[in-house]
Amino acid sequence: MKNWLTQAAVGLFAVAALASCSKDENKVTVAPSATSTLTASANSAVLTQANAAQTAITFNWTPVTFALSGTDYKKAPAVTYELQVAKSADGFGYPGIISVTGTGTSKAVTVQDLNTALTFLNVTPGVATPVFVRLAAGVGTDRHSFVSNAVPLTVTGYKVCLPPNSDVWSIIGPAGVDWNTDVPLVYNCDTKTYDLTRNLNAGEFKFRKNSDWGVNYGGNSPTGGALVANGSNIAVATPGLYTIKFNLATLTYTVTR
Repeated sequence: MKNWLTQAAVGLFAVAALASCSKDENKVTVAPSATSTLTASANSAVLTQANAAQTAITFNWTPVTFALSGTDYKKAPAVTYELQVAKSADGFGYPGIISVTGTGTSKAVTVQDLNTALTFLNVTPGVATPVFVRLAAGVGTDRHSFVSNAVPLTVTGYKVCLPPNSDVWSIIGPAGVDWNTDVPLVYNCDTKTYDLTRNLNAGEFKFRKNSDWGVNYGGNSPTGGALVANGSNIAVATPGLYTIKFNLATLTYTVTR
């Protein structure tokens, strides 16, 4: 009986060993067709929250396909991409990530997405900072094994800032566009004002809330002063580049060139 059990155990071990060898022979390895080359539409960008939805830089790259070896897989899986941002060309251990949807070979990166990556890297807002961007390609959830060249950029980020409430303040009038078109102001967290820097026409304007005349303010000086509810139009005598600051807390405004 003992000999029979021993022979059976040896037989089972041999079967397991053969199965293991079979599995080892069928291991799948993944190899990229070529290293991808990444290019950028610009080598620098100054980011502002007012332009968050606009394109900052467009990246293009050569496509990568993957060849699989092993008999268990009959076709190559889909390729996935992501853009990675780092402070140095060899510092991609914990990069800022910009997602890439689909299998295309181009990504128009918005101001907001690029600034989010800079924030992750603790880049100081308002300071022109050198960074590097590379493409990572892979299959499934592995997006880090095959990477492109690192593209150098100089980018100025911004501090993300939210206004105290959801109200939207704007100027309206021919000094901006006309009496039918609002030009939104952007809340400034540092000064606690709603700001606008743009070319103004010679003409007049007023401030109003949520594109409605129900709450509006005017003033009696072309350079600033006290805001007056339902007050007079504010005149701009000379066209040019101006900065407007609207302070809701103190009900004052300034207009400077």
